[in-house]
Amino acid sequence: MSHYLSLYRKYRPEVFSELIGQEHIVRILKHQIASNTLSHAYLLCGTRGTGKTTTARILAKAVNCNASGERPCGVCENCKAISAGGFMDVIEIDAASNNGVDNIRELRESVNYPPSTGRKKVYIIDEVHMLSQGGYNALLKTLEEPPSHSMFILATTELQKIPATVLSRCQHHEFRRFPTNEIAAYLGKICEAEGFSYEPDALTLIARQSTGAMRDALSLLDQISSTGDHITLAMAQSILGVATGESVVELIDAIAERNTASGLEILHHALDNGTEPRQIAKQTVEYLRWMLNVRILRRLRRSGKP
Repeated sequence: MSHYLSLYRKYRPEVFSELIGQEHIVRILKHQIASNTLSHAYLLCGTRGTGKTTTARILAKAVNCNASGERPCGVCENCKAISAGGFMDVIEIDAASNNGVDNIRELRESVNYPPSTGRKKVYIIDEVHMLSQGGYNALLKTLEEPPSHSMFILATTELQKIPATVLSRCQHHEFRRFPTNEIAAYLGKICEAEGFSYEPDALTLIARQSTGAMRDALSLLDQISSTGDHITLAMAQSILGVATGESVVELIDAIAERNTASGLEILHHALDNGTEPRQIAKQTVEYLRWMLNVRILRRLRRSGKP
């Protein structure tokens, strides 16, 4: 019996050319690799599911890739080993569960040993904002004078929690949320590759619900496609507990008219049909934001401004 691989793992980018939505970062890293001007420490920050850890792994491949051309190639022994998680010179650490001084001291001791098979020992520290103060102090000493054969890639969703002393010693790259249309287009490609039949509006809804996180979007698609049925907007709304667009518009109209009875009736009807209260609030805010943007654009056009 074959082991099922979730969509976000199956379609995880393995080389820079497969990364989408973060071109501003890819351009810099590819130039640094080609010109041999890589930093000893990187800090990748951004919301969840935007590609921080994936980019860290691709960068780790690039510095240890055996190809003579563009790196990483994704097909050499080192690249394959890193993808499989069996490369000794790429060490991934979850700071959420390894956040103490002793954990970082062990890291500092291992840094002194040269790489066994690769060019550099790469330490990927995920959720680095979870380190204790003592852990930061211990890490700082390593970042100040790192061995030439080492590289550190720190990833975080909460940049404001990183001490300035650590920030100043890392090259900082900020990952952006994926636009809704970009996520929907990517989901469409995956549906075509997997043979899923779908309605475009359903993919747009999934993209909106992911709030800019590609991993979340793929997980939602995985969940909905597991029914084996044609992916429709109505199905996506039902599974995700999302109110219909008409319900949101009617609710906003009731609020504008100060019609409390009508507003409560609309809410009760949506809740009785399985819609999550948080989803109603989220959709209402999104719709109001869209209306505000439309109103601003109309004013700018009337005033003759571009």
